[in-house]
Amino acid sequence: MSTQVKERIALLDIVRGLAVLGILIMNIRLFSEPSAAYLNPMVYSAHEEANKLWWAIQYFLADQKFMAIFSMLFGASTAIICDGLVRKGMPVELTFAKRIFGLLLMGLAHAYLLWSGDILVFYALGAIAPFLFRNVRWWITALAGLTLLAAGSLWSLMGYHSFDGLPPDVLEQLSAHMWLPPADHLQHEVEAFQGGWLAQQPVRAEHSWYFHTDVFLNWGVWRVTGTMLIGLALYRAGFLRGALSAKQYGLIAATAFPIGFALVAMGYMNNEAAGWAFPYSMFAGSQWNYWGSLFVAMGYMATIAVLLTATQFRFGFTALTNVGKAALSNYLFQTVMCTSIFFGHGLGLFGQLERWQTAFVVLAVWATQLALSALWFRYKSQGPLEALWHRFTYARWL
Repeated sequence: MSTQVKERIALLDIVRGLAVLGILIMNIRLFSEPSAAYLNPMVYSAHEEANKLWWAIQYFLADQKFMAIFSMLFGASTAIICDGLVRKGMPVELTFAKRIFGLLLMGLAHAYLLWSGDILVFYALGAIAPFLFRNVRWWITALAGLTLLAAGSLWSLMGYHSFDGLPPDVLEQLSAHMWLPPADHLQHEVEAFQGGWLAQQPVRAEHSWYFHTDVFLNWGVWRVTGTMLIGLALYRAGFLRGALSAKQYGLIAATAFPIGFALVAMGYMNNEAAGWAFPYSMFAGSQWNYWGSLFVAMGYMATIAVLLTATQFRFGFTALTNVGKAALSNYLFQTVMCTSIFFGHGLGLFGQLERWQTAFVVLAVWATQLALSALWFRYKSQGPLEALWHRFTYARWL
């Protein structure tokens, strides 16, 4: 029994560590260049040669994949926390609400004071979904998650068809607002983030508000809550508890990777053929990766589970475990380090590097996080922000 629990904890922490490092592969776009470039490679930087190669690597290996893992782990952690509260005889609803309120406060501070790409607010807003389904049978939870994901996909396709067929001049105006901003707009954003903290603040606040309203309501509410429920179902079914056999995990990986990468490849080729044009690439063309990323994420997790259950391979697992045990701290550390590199209160390299050069920044941040996490857990049992969050959650307020 103790061995099983140990392996379960190892699986979750390693996967979480992989996810927090992997998500930087995508987030580096928002740290280093105008926000529209996150989805559209035709924005700001030239989409050719090394830049194009780096974009393809990001798209195939990371885009939505590690965020999906994070969301799934959030759903699983909801079950773990609530089950633990029940065992201890503690008030489940009140304690969980305090935990999520603490997450919301951290997310709002992160977004409006440091970096508008924050995902913590999405998780706080979507946390009600796994909480309500925490005691529901796993297959019903999985079905609910797939339904939410399908609803988000349908919403995007409806958006595409509502734009497709509009007069070219109208589409051009909409594209300039939603997909391919004009040069003066991009330059304004670059100048703002090359400035000091106060100069950045109006643009950061505007982007954060847009992200937490328009993006959440049109994408996040479906994608984030749907994958949270999938993660909760995977935990209850035993997948994220390390309860399946190595053969089962291997079969899942061998199935998920070909399906996932085939869908991702179809999306990439179709978007390239369309020239990453609006509205296709923003709505319909994004659906290949929307679904493919879920399969790739499953493949990543199943592969780690195979290595844990059926092999002696452990290279890098301790390092990933340390990062995973302090996932929240490491996620926010990425913001501190990257904004210090790219924003004007630091080195001011925003919009100055070629897109491919940001790969070396990612490697530097990873090396720093791996070293600091290893050093931290020589002396501590929790990450710094994890400890504060724990105190906030379990403290008596009255």
